Amino acid sequence: MRCSLWLVPSEREHDALSCLMNFRPRHHRSKTHSSRSYPRFDPHVTLATFESSYKPKISLFLSPTTISVPVYFESMKVGNNYLSSLSIVVAKSRELMQLRDLVVEHLENNNMKDTSRSFPHMSLFYLDEKSKGDRQELGKQLERSERVRERTGRRVIEAALDCTLDGAEPEFDAMYGFEGSSIWLVDCTGGVEDWKVLEKQKLKSRRHDLRDVYLSRGEPFYSFSWPTNPVPVVTMPPSPRMGGRQPFLYGSNPLPMTPYYPPDPR
Repeated sequence: MRCSLWLVPSEREHDALSCLMNFRPRHHRSKTHSSRSYPRFDPHVTLATFESSYKPKISLFLSPTTISVPVYFESMKVGNNYLSSLSIVVAKSRELMQLRDLVVEHLENNNMKDTSRSFPHMSLFYLDEKSKGDRQELGKQLERSERVRERTGRRVIEAALDCTLDGAEPEFDAMYGFEGSSIWLVDCTGGVEDWKVLEKQKLKSRRHDLRDVYLSRGEPFYSFSWPTNPVPVVTMPPSPRMGGRQPFLYGSNPLPMTPYYPPDPR
């Protein structure tokens, strides 16, 4: 049995990303493309893939007290094979790498080996190329339609996904990442549409008041990182290419406030 451990977004983020993943390019026709192209699957970041002679349990690899992990998008990548067709490269944050290292350590303790590649990434589409360049053309259409927007300097440093063009709720017009809120154990034997979810484990919130928050630029709020010490903050304007919203804030419980003005330095 070929199994994978997935880090999966919260329910609302999952639904938003699924809308984007339902996008099909103008030239797509189910009758002219391979039946393996554009299969439906759940948005996720693969933490590890391994072979097992028995049906494992998530408890072999993770504690029930494992906390949720933030995932940040860096760039879009077009691959040269089916399982790397088109994906979003994910930042190697400290939290994500620690979770992955923990999973790999437990795999090794159970005489299993991680065989996953290109960690970390989030696949958006799997595509069999009918003609050379189909995957590149798909990437170009995502960029032209601004479903994927990358902010670049000397290198690409972050990406935002607009899921609203395909039916997601308005606040998902610029997703810079998601909160990894659960772990799924998936049987990946066979084709993509044959994959089966064997078990799910919800992760504990990093703070009791955790929620996804989207703020318009310039909108003031109180940041309750510590409930007894509210800190007034004003959001900074994002790059014009990234739209009119800030990335969502994790671990904050913002409340409206009167405009905050920094102290006069004189």
